[in-house]
Amino acid sequence: MTIQQAEEVEGDASPVPSARAAELARLSPARAALELAWPGIIEQSLSALGTAAVFAFVGQLGATATAGVGAAGNFLFLMFPVWRSLAIGTVAIVSRRMGEGRATEAADATRQSLLLGAIAGAGFGAFFVLFSAPLLRLLGADEEIVAIGAPFLAVVGAANGAATVWLIGTSAMRAAGDTRTPMFLSIAGVGVSVVLAYLFINVLRIGPMGSAYASSIAWVLGMSAMLVLLWRGVAGLSIAGGPWHLTRATIRTIFAISLPSAAESAIFSFGILFLSGLVFRLSTEAVAAHQIIGQIETFSFFPCIGFSMAASSLVGQALGMRDPERASSAGWAATKMALAWGTAAGIAFILVPSFLLGVFTISGAVVIAGIGALAVVGIGQPAQAVIFALGGSLRGAGDTRYPLLVSLVSWFVLRLPLAYLFAFVFGFGLTGIWLGVTIDYFVRAALLAMRFRSGAWARVKV
Repeated sequence: MTIQQAEEVEGDASPVPSARAAELARLSPARAALELAWPGIIEQSLSALGTAAVFAFVGQLGATATAGVGAAGNFLFLMFPVWRSLAIGTVAIVSRRMGEGRATEAADATRQSLLLGAIAGAGFGAFFVLFSAPLLRLLGADEEIVAIGAPFLAVVGAANGAATVWLIGTSAMRAAGDTRTPMFLSIAGVGVSVVLAYLFINVLRIGPMGSAYASSIAWVLGMSAMLVLLWRGVAGLSIAGGPWHLTRATIRTIFAISLPSAAESAIFSFGILFLSGLVFRLSTEAVAAHQIIGQIETFSFFPCIGFSMAASSLVGQALGMRDPERASSAGWAATKMALAWGTAAGIAFILVPSFLLGVFTISGAVVIAGIGALAVVGIGQPAQAVIFALGGSLRGAGDTRYPLLVSLVSWFVLRLPLAYLFAFVFGFGLTGIWLGVTIDYFVRAALLAMRFRSGAWARVKV
């Protein structure tokens, strides 16, 4: 069935979109995608710079400190399914409702998503505080790494609930069509975390824990500012005046979209842990190089998140206005721009891997361990850009089940088996692990492109 044959929203009356959604609809799909994407690109790029700066402060403390903080960071991915799934559900519902001109229902969904995020954040925070050391040992970390990583994980894990609420709230702002306010909030948060991390690590000399304290303070402040702004109203969306309790109908709608996304994110989180377990079978230098490569890669995919968020909002709003053709055009426009960025970043990774690794560590052995792997990562960046943009387009439409199936196949049929094969059977070490990841990128990009081209996503009811 073509997109033109997609089922329309119930009712005969034409929807009257919010003022911001209508303003975006008057632009070409490419112009609208860029309008929403550029603040996200700046936001994500500066976030990558801020994260890299803090990680570089830790990197100057040595390979053990880098490995300890990086290993603890892997477990924060356990929160990833929570905030990401709720954010995706929020974006799909809020963008669709704003396209339909039903701002009250959009606000109700936002409030309930924030409540769910706070509840989940509190539960996970307690879990991290109680079990930080056993979790790291389960990963295979030695006691030196556990001594650094456990207190780090306890602090940032306890504060991660604030980050979850913050991210859900800013996702609602983007869904309403305002990507600039989240950008300014993020810039302020990056500034706070970098300054505090430098103060704690380089001036007060409290070691790797300085980055944990800095991040936690920034998250709490960011969450507070977000709540104030959403209360006042952003792009026609305000959480003031409505009920602050969970209702079965709204929760059912959120969960219908969020649960498949949560399962997909859980697969990603546990996949990252399994992949890290493979890395920990290598040398300490390889472990440190792996963590640094992950930081470097953010310079490629963080801006692509901006295109993904723009695509999600525009696809959802266009479907709310019963215009699936425009939704398709917006998705492809965002994908082309993301592809250009990912290609440029990949070329840089291939041409100057030793220089990029050297920014984050003073250890020559760590640089040598990561050169081949980073070059391989560069090859996969165009495919990863497509994954982000088309994945965002599908999720903005509320189509979260297909990406779940793709993720399941990608991780457990392709990525992990190939990483093990190349790293240990063929003996390529860390480079082999990232070679398996890169092959997975291209397969996943192809599968998502097939789905988006089919138009099946336009028939999903939200």
